[in-house]
Amino acid sequence: MLRSIRLMLSAWLFTIRGRLRGRPRYPTWPFVFELLVRYLRLDWDETATWDDAKLRADLNTRPYPSKFAKRVKIVEDSLGGVPAWRFVPPNAKAGRCVLFLHGGSYVYGSARTTHAELLAHIALEACIEVVGLDYRLAPEHRYPSQLDDAVTAFDALVSTGFDAQSVVIAGDSAGGNLAVVLQLALRDRGGPQAAAMVLSSPWVDLEMPAASFKENEPFDYGTRDVLARQAVAFAGEWPLSDPRISPTHANLQGLAPCFITVGELEIPRDDIVEFAERLRSTGVDVNLHVAKSMPHNVPIFAEYHPEAKTAFNGLVQFIQAHLD
Repeated sequence: MLRSIRLMLSAWLFTIRGRLRGRPRYPTWPFVFELLVRYLRLDWDETATWDDAKLRADLNTRPYPSKFAKRVKIVEDSLGGVPAWRFVPPNAKAGRCVLFLHGGSYVYGSARTTHAELLAHIALEACIEVVGLDYRLAPEHRYPSQLDDAVTAFDALVSTGFDAQSVVIAGDSAGGNLAVVLQLALRDRGGPQAAAMVLSSPWVDLEMPAASFKENEPFDYGTRDVLARQAVAFAGEWPLSDPRISPTHANLQGLAPCFITVGELEIPRDDIVEFAERLRSTGVDVNLHVAKSMPHNVPIFAEYHPEAKTAFNGLVQFIQAHLD
């Protein structure tokens, strides 16, 4: 808690100083939004040298907003032995769900801690149960452990009565990567895919060649050097160019419809836009939303900026349209 207070105070001072000098972090950002992004970047930079276990433990014990989490029923579950959390809104439509795969560079994150508020928000607005999967994390568990867990969980959902076409697979950042490779795995084995995919800032190319990694570095809250280390921790001996690691290189034909939201100012922007174009070129129905002036993982900022709220609403509407 004391560390968070210190970082917030530093972010406040940087924000005030920049604005007094006529140099806000980004011209169209309101004060509170700039303060939040600065805080996240300071946190990222300070934890860059922490080992994964320390970072994971710290993130899982932080106090997170709970405005939406307080309004849903949160139930601990297991899907084929994989830990999961069910976020059930009061008016949930029966027989439908979102299987959400959380981000965190494959080395941290949890549906119950870091992502609980986002999952609860989606559940409430979509009126649909969201199932967050706590798949195994690297470096203790490298690829394909995460994919194995996701396939197991999807099959467990179907075995408990959910029709595959009553499930939307969603994910943010590394979870977006996992959502894509899960759909590819379901396609390749010849069985039914989920009804659709919803991706927020998906990490689709772990080689990270985009020019936007340099162009947008002043405005986003992550950095390529840290991500590069985390990519290797996840992939292990697998080449980062392998399509099972970086699905932008995969054969994308035949995938179900997909919604992608990406921030105009996030570092992997160009990689994500190129991925959307590759999907379209194979005939996949893609809805790409580029959120103006936004950093990474736009929907988490829905309560702080109207552009993020617009992106979040688009995500929810897409889910509803494919689970009606």
